[in-house]
Order: sequence, then structure tokens, then C-alpha cells
Amino acid sequence: MIKVVKYIVLSSLVFFFFSCKKKEVKVMTNSVTDLTSNSAISGGVVTDDGGQTILSYGVCWGTSSNPVLGVENYTIDGSGKASFVSTITKLKHKTTYYVRAYAKHSGGITYGNEYSFFTPPLISSTIPIIFTYPLSNLDTNNRTLRLNAELIHKGGSEVTEKGFVWNLKGGPSISDSKIISSSTSDVFSESFLFEMNTSYFIKSYAINSYGVSYGEEVICKVDKVKPRVLTQEIIEIDSNYAICSSTVTYSGGTEIIDRGICWATFSNPTISDFKSSDGTGLGAYTSTMTNLVPNTLYYCRSFATNSEGTTYGKEISFRSMVSKLYIGMQYKGGIIFYIEPMKGGGLLVSNDDVSSSINWACSNNISLASSKNVGSGQSNSQAILSNCGNVGAVGYCANYKFGKYDDWFLPSVDELALIYKNLKETDKEKFSSGYYWSSTQKDEINAFRYGFMGGNLGDADKTSNQFVRAVRRF
Repeated sequence: MIKVVKYIVLSSLVFFFFSCKKKEVKVMTNSVTDLTSNSAISGGVVTDDGGQTILSYGVCWGTSSNPVLGVENYTIDGSGKASFVSTITKLKHKTTYYVRAYAKHSGGITYGNEYSFFTPPLISSTIPIIFTYPLSNLDTNNRTLRLNAELIHKGGSEVTEKGFVWNLKGGPSISDSKIISSSTSDVFSESFLFEMNTSYFIKSYAINSYGVSYGEEVICKVDKVKPRVLTQEIIEIDSNYAICSSTVTYSGGTEIIDRGICWATFSNPTISDFKSSDGTGLGAYTSTMTNLVPNTLYYCRSFATNSEGTTYGKEISFRSMVSKLYIGMQYKGGIIFYIEPMKGGGLLVSNDDVSSSINWACSNNISLASSKNVGSGQSNSQAILSNCGNVGAVGYCANYKFGKYDDWFLPSVDELALIYKNLKETDKEKFSSGYYWSSTQKDEINAFRYGFMGGNLGDADKTSNQFVRAVRRF
């Protein structure tokens, strides 16, 4: 019985101890608003009184972190469990402060989270405060840049106008040239059009009912320089001419009055040697070097000229083609297998198979694709494409591209025979051991093919798969 009584008494004491224990008081600080050079607004909320009596609450502040209640550095804004707004006064301008809410209670003082803030400069008058930032986004090709500023303080009334003023002598004001900003943001930018080799004195400004204020003065002067040009690549070479592509990337701040290519049989040619003139201005262009000597090593480089002088791109060397065309010659994307008498043009075949296993096209009867003759491969191919679409062997040839050359077609059967005779039999080019499709139709079901195992003519079902070489005119 005595043990039971002791247990009951002990249980009662434990219950009494925990029921009497106070909970923690909790306070949260509000962020700072309405900041001036000598005052600010904060506050907070007592989120939990911990079962204690809240005697007073407010905020305290100081120039060091974790401020505590001292003398004239805190507010008293009420008592109890509540939210509150606090006005902080007697601050110094251009100073960093720390603030936190507090709650004073029977158990002591509890502080909330901390915020820091920086007071702006002391406003000696009621005009605005504005700051001029450095210039940015310089574009000498279009002769533009960005003016940047920030309205730090509106002053004693609303700002009715802001922007930038400039002149050519220094100390610009609103009586000089100005750019009015339409931005509603305190941080704003405007585009400025300038002339090269000219000094501009620029300030930001802001106006309210009390007057006008100016930001710091910045000076802009962009000197004229020579342009920049890139020599890109030789895109075509013949026996007596060559074509090169180039790009003027930078004008140097003044007009490009000439551009082109210069060339010679020695390194580092200049515009005093052979040259072409290919227009003016920025951008890409092509130049043709003429009157070349066949089978000769040349050096070329692009150039661009403005009022400040001439600059050159990198140098490229190349060798002009031999003067006489011949069977088996590498020329304009392929290998010459036929030269047209008295015309100087001809036919060439691609350096490689464009397919090793593909059907002819479609099984339609294409009467306009029945020619066998040399020179008819192009018209045969066009007829097949018009009737069947861009499919099969003819489609592979139409889609083939070597360098800038994209006008390939499927050869006629006589053109295939000429390729075999002039290139395969003379060992000027290697071919696959098998049949190659021609563009010559035999009938609705079959088309002609040519065997490169021994030079034999044959035909096959249009749905069967054969080798393919592409051909083009030059």
C-alpha cells in the first residue's frame, strides 16, 4: 500500500513539473521599407507568447550585427501577442544598420531574425539623386552605344523627366542636346548615335518640381581604325581563273570604300599587284582572279579599304589547272571521261559510287527516258524524276553533291560504255566489279545496265539493285 501511494505522489509531481514548464517565446522581424537617409520602417509579429505575458515589443537596431536593447536604439510598439509596425528614426546617412524585432516578457527578452540595410546619402535639397553608369554595347559598325543610369532617389516630388544630356565641350546641361527616356524603371538605358573621332561629354539627368539634378559626367570618343577582313576559301579553280570567298567583318568605324582580292606568283601580294574590286560595305563577297597562267602556283589574300587605310586577310596559295583538258583529269568535282568536239565542254563522272545497291526508280513506262546516246543522260534523268519522283538510282544522283557542284544525273547507257572504255579499260579510275544502272529505259519493266566486269551491255528488272555512279556536264 505504501508503494502505491509513493507512485501516485511521484506521478503527480512529474505531471505538475511538465504542466508548469513554459514554452519558448517566438518573434519574427519584418523586412525594411520606406528607407530614407535618416529613417526606415520595419516591425514584426509575436508568433508565440510561450504561455508568458508579453510586456512590450518593438524593434532594436545598431551598426553591428545582433543588436540588443540599449539607449535610444529601440521602439516600444505595444504589448501582448500581436503584429506591429515600427518606425526607426535618428539614423545616420550612408551607414549600414542591423535591425531585429524583440519581445520583452516575464522570462527575459526574445529577439527575432535580423535584417541589414544601408541608408542613402543625405538629401541636401529636394531635387532627385541620379547616377550615371559606364557606357556599354559599343557597336562601331553601326556607330551606336548604350547610355546607362539609375535614379537613386526621387527627391521631394515625383520625377517628371529623366534621360541624358550631352555636348562637345564638357559640362552638359538640359540646355544642350538631350535624350529623354520613356522608361518607367529607376534603372534605364538609351541608345546613342555617335561619330567616330569625336569627343562626347555625357551626363544623366532627372527633373522634379524642385529642379534638375545631374549624374557623373562620362566621356565617349571612339577612334577610327582600319577595317578587318577574312580570306575564307578558294571555291573554284580553272586553268585561267580562280574564285575566292571573303568577308568584311568590321568597318573600322567608317565606310568601306573598296574590297576584293589581290594575287601574285609570290607571297604577300598587295593591291599594288593584281587585284579585283568587289563592291563596298560589310559582309560576304566573292572575287574572281582572272588571266591566270595555267599550271602555276599563286598566292592570294582578301583586302578591305576605308579612310584609315587598307588591311589584308590571311594568305591562301593554290595552283591553277593545266591549260589542256584531257580524259582522266580531275576537274570540277569529278573525272573527265568525255570532251565534246569543238566546244571545250564535256562530261565527268563522280569519284566514287553514290550507291552500291539501289533500284532503278519506279516501274512506270517512261518513253522520254529511252535514249541511249552520249549526252542524253541528263534529259533521261529529268524525265524519270518528273514521272517517279526523287527515288531510286536517279534520286541518289540528283541528291549527290561534291563541293559546290549539285547538278548530277544518272548517265545514259552509252555514257556508261564511254566511262568503261575511257576510264576503266585504261586504268584511269577504279570501279566496282558489277553492273551499273543507266538512265536508259528498255521497256516498262526493265532498264539497261552496263557491266564493268568486262564491258557488257545488259538489262534488268527496274526493282533489282545495282551500282550507281553520278555524272555532270562541265
